[in-house]
Amino acid sequence: MDAEPKRTGARTIAGRGAAAGTQSARPLPAFYYRLSARAQRCYLKSDSLERYDLAPSAAALKITARLVAVLPDAAPSLAQRGVQALANELCRLLGAAPVRIEVRGVRPHNARGELHGIFYPDGVGRPIASPPGATGAPRRDREPLIILWMRTAQRHDVVKPRTFLRTLMHELGHYLDYAHFRLDDSYHTSGFFKRESFLIRALLPEANDGAPRP
Repeated sequence: MDAEPKRTGARTIAGRGAAAGTQSARPLPAFYYRLSARAQRCYLKSDSLERYDLAPSAAALKITARLVAVLPDAAPSLAQRGVQALANELCRLLGAAPVRIEVRGVRPHNARGELHGIFYPDGVGRPIASPPGATGAPRRDREPLIILWMRTAQRHDVVKPRTFLRTLMHELGHYLDYAHFRLDDSYHTSGFFKRESFLIRALLPEANDGAPRP
C-alpha cells in the first residue's frame, strides 16, 4: 500500500498494517517533509481532529446492530444495503452528502496482503450511458465511491462483523475528511485513526477498541 496517495488516487486499508501518521509530539513521517506547505497544514489539521461532533441516532444504532447480526450469512447485495443505509444515516447526522458504497465478495490480494476496502475520492471513471442522439465522448462517473470486500482472500470466510464495520468506518472517514471537515486531502494521521475509533465506539459502545496501531 502506498504511504499516502494523492488527491486523485484511492484511499485504502490493507489489513491493520495501514500506515498511521503521528501526533505532533512524535516524529512526523518522512513523506510529510515532501509535502507542500498547504498540504502540511492539512496534515496537521487532520492530526488535531480526534472526534466528530456526533451522537448516533436510534436509527444508526439499529442499523448497526442489524448489520452485525446478519453479516455472517448475508450476500454482498444484502450487506451493501445495510452499509449504505448506515453510511447515509451518519452522513445525514454530520450534514454531509451521502457517499455511494459497493460491497463485493472475495478480497483482492497480493504479496503485501489483502485489500479490505478502498475509497475513490473522484470515482472510478466508469463511462456513463449517453442519451440517444448524444455526440462526443461519453461522460465519466466521478462520484466518490467506497468499495468493501466481505470475504477473506485465502479461505473465502466472511469477515468478522466488527472488522467489516471498522473497514467501513475507515473508508467513510476518508470521505468525511473531504465532505465534512473540508480538508484538501485525507491522510493516515493519528487524529484520523482516533476519529475512526470514535465512530466504532459510538456505534458499538460495548466494543473493545484496543486495536494496535503501527
